[in-house]
Order: sequence, then structure tokens, then C-alpha cells
Amino acid sequence: MYCKARIFLCTAVLLAGVGQSLAQGCVVARGAGMSAAQFGSSPVEHRSKITSRKDTSPPRFDLALGYRSLHSDRHFVGTEEQKERQHEGSQVINNSSFLDLSLSYRLSDRYFVSLGLPFVDHDRSQVVRDNTPQRNILERFHTQSSGLGDVRLTGYMWAWRPTPERRSNLLIGLGVDAPTGDDDVRDDFKAYNAATGQIVTRRQTVDQSIQPGDGGWGAIVDLYGYHRFSSLVSLYASGLYTVTPEETSGVPTYRSNPFESEMSIADSYLLRLGTDLSFGESRAFVLSLGGRMEGVPVHDLMGGSNGFRRPGYSVSVELGATYDFRNGISAGVYYDSAIQRNRERSVADRQLTDASGVYRHGDAAFADDLLMASVKMQF
Repeated sequence: MYCKARIFLCTAVLLAGVGQSLAQGCVVARGAGMSAAQFGSSPVEHRSKITSRKDTSPPRFDLALGYRSLHSDRHFVGTEEQKERQHEGSQVINNSSFLDLSLSYRLSDRYFVSLGLPFVDHDRSQVVRDNTPQRNILERFHTQSSGLGDVRLTGYMWAWRPTPERRSNLLIGLGVDAPTGDDDVRDDFKAYNAATGQIVTRRQTVDQSIQPGDGGWGAIVDLYGYHRFSSLVSLYASGLYTVTPEETSGVPTYRSNPFESEMSIADSYLLRLGTDLSFGESRAFVLSLGGRMEGVPVHDLMGGSNGFRRPGYSVSVELGATYDFRNGISAGVYYDSAIQRNRERSVADRQLTDASGVYRHGDAAFADDLLMASVKMQF
């Protein structure tokens, strides 16, 4: 699910995490890029502004809409870029859009629950080669998928009762990721038939990176912390991790590596750390600067890690801006620029190396940048 714009003043630190999302491009990315609790402005600050008006009761609901888009076409093996793919025009290109709808209900000052509905739209293009020694490129073709992703339901608790005077706090979220997204979308692929010398069409599953769902249940751990140094400057840290106990989904990949015959159901994580600067008399405008790391691990925390996955991560510099309109509506936009990308060796890579005696390390395409935006309304 997910991936979007964010919450605001923060610090705490968190270990391991992503709640859907994952990384960029061929390393599976899901969602608008942020957990439901972090859309728009800070729950603490926004609530204090609203409840300061005597004629307005505290809001009970948050309705958020988040969006993320990415274009990935740069291939990496480990941290080394395969620049020849760009030069010869053989790179795989993913264009993905994620739209997340989130509805949260505040049970009290400290507790709330959130339901996230993710929607995706993917286009992936790749090339057909002949079987000559030169491996000539014959044609580029596209496969697509779209629809509902994996729905998430999460309960949240502030470690301490949030008040305008409190300088630090920690938000703890635990939830479930349901396999509502289609994990077996199929489309027409082009392939070269050496016997006839013709390009033929065959129907098969689209790549794992553009499947709307992963086919398995997941447990969500979502942490967010902040510390305010002053009314102008604060530090934040957040992390999201999805634990997937199931190993494979049973969906075929049609890949040549026998250890990658089925799709793996992989954990995913997201980490963010940075600072926020508030401006204006009401501190309604917030600029943020930080770092972001998201990806898919080689080994899951629970269950096996067999099957096909592209483990890896991207590290980005993140710039953001949010504005609180003080009428229950806030909006934000974030831009991420990648500074490091790493496609790690999967379990299947190692298994094929051991079986064949030939070293194997698969590649993955990553995005240079991400654009995320959100609008949040409290009522």
C-alpha cells in the first residue's frame, strides 16, 4: 500500500520497518510511500489548533488521500549501475502511480484506528531479443496492471497523552495487511521463436513489481516519534515494517531459474529521519529535510524466504512542505532524490549459484526520484 506526504514534528528512533511499501521500481514498491498516520500535518499540532477554538468540538475522523508516482529505468547489481542497459536501450522501464485512501477514527486523545485502501496503476516495458551472439533488440513491448492493492487496518497509541505543551512523544501502531490485491495479474508478452524466426505472443503473469498484491497476510509495525527543540525546529523519526509469515504465493513467474518458479511473499520496510522547520505566525507552514530508506530484505523476519523476489533498498534525500489551513484541512508535497541504490543477492540467487557453480546476482531497476503528495481533512 502505500506510499505520500507526511506528518510533521518528530524524533524518536525506530528499528526495522515498512508498512507496504516498499522500495522503488523493480524492487517492489507498494502504496503511496507513507503510513496512514503520517498523511498531512501532525495530529498533535493540528488538534491543538482546532480545539483552541471554543465553538469547535475535537475532530473524530481523518480522511486522507495520498499519491505517489515513480519512473524507474536504471539497473543495478548490488550498488553497481549497469549503464550499458541505458546505452543499448534494453532497460526495463516501470511507470507506476499509487493512490491511497485512508480513513482514521480517533477513539480518544491517545488512541485511534486507521483503514487504508490502496489503488495502483502500472505500466512496464521491456525488450525482445533474438538468439544471435549479438542478442539484437527486436522490439519493445508493454504489460500493465491496475486495481485495488492490499488493504491495511492499523491501531495506534501515543505513548503519552499528546498536548501542545509536550515536547516529545512516540506513536506506536500495530495492524494487519490483508491480501485483497490481485497477485496473479496476466498480460500478453512478446518472445522470440528461434525455430520460426518470428516474434510470438504468450500469456503469463506480469512481473512481481507491478502486481497489485503480494498474495499473503502481513503484520504491520508502525512507529513515529518527534522532539521539539522549539516552536520553530523539531526532529522526527519514523519506521514501518510489514512481517509476512507466508513464504510463497503459488503464483508462477515463468522465469528460467528453477528456484524462482513461484512468487515470494516478502517483508518490506521504510525508515525516515529528519528535521522540520515551522514558519508563519501560526506555524502552519512546515518545511522538512531528511533522509529516507525503503526496501525489501533478503530474509524475512518470520517464515522462509524462498521463491522469486528482488531484495534491495534505496536511500534518498527527502524534501517536503506541508501547510495547515486551520479549517481541518492540510496538504503536503514531498520529493525524494536517490543517493544510493542496492539490489542485494536473493536466496534464489544463492541457491542457483550453489547448484550450478556459476555465480548469480540478479539486477533490478530503480527510480532516480519520487514525487509524493497528500491532502488530509479532519472532521
